[in-house]
Amino acid sequence: MPLVMLALGGLAAFVALIAAPFYLDRFRRELSRADEIEGIAHELSLTFARTDPAYPGSTAFHYPFELFSRGVEQICENFIGGTIGGVDLIAFDFLYRQRVDSDGEPGNDIRSEPIRFSCAIATVVGARPHVVIEPASAPPPDRAGGEPVRLEWGDFNARYRVISPDRGFAAALLDLALMTWLVDEAPRLPLTWEIQRDQVLCRAPSLAPRDVPTFLRALPEFARRIGAAASG
Repeated sequence: MPLVMLALGGLAAFVALIAAPFYLDRFRRELSRADEIEGIAHELSLTFARTDPAYPGSTAFHYPFELFSRGVEQICENFIGGTIGGVDLIAFDFLYRQRVDSDGEPGNDIRSEPIRFSCAIATVVGARPHVVIEPASAPPPDRAGGEPVRLEWGDFNARYRVISPDRGFAAALLDLALMTWLVDEAPRLPLTWEIQRDQVLCRAPSLAPRDVPTFLRALPEFARRIGAAASG
C-alpha cells in the first residue's frame, strides 16, 4: 500500500508539473487582457472594473438576452461603462461553462473550458420585438433559430442573416440607411446585433483588446440608426 500511495503521489506531482505552466500562462494572459482593456477605457474617458459590480449576482441577468442564460456557470468581468457619442453603454467580457457529459454519471460536475464573448449593451427609446442580425458566415451551431428574413438587397443578404418572430418589423427596421451602414461602414468584426424591447446587444466571440475601441464605437452608431421611430 505505501508503494501504491507513493506512486500515486508521484503521478499527481508529475501532472501538476505539466499543467502548472499552462494555467500560469493563461492567468498571465487574462491579467494582461484586463490591464489592456483598463487602459483602453481610460483613453476613451470611460470607467473600468475588473470584477462584476453585481457580485455575488450577475450583471448579465439584468438583460433579456438568451446568451446570458447559457451554461451552468456565468462570469462577467472587465467592465467598461460610460457614454460614447451621446449613447450610454456598458461593455464586458462574458464567459460561460457547460456541463460536460460523462456517461450520465450521477453527481457529474465536470465543466467545459470557458466560452468567451465580448458584449456591449445600450438602452434605446421605445420597445421592439426581438431581432437578431448575425453574420451569414456564422457556424450553424451558433446561429439564431428561425427562418431568415430575406431583404431586397442581395449584398446585405450575402453578409447577414436576420431572424425575428415579427418579420414585418424586422424588414421595417432594416431600412436602406441601416443596411448601408452595416454593409459599408460597420467594423469588419464578427459582430452579432440583437434587439430586445429597449435593449441593444452587440456581441462577438472574444475580441482582442486592440479591437475593443472599434467595437465600443460601433454600438452607438447602430443604436442611433435604429431610431425611436423603429419601435413596436
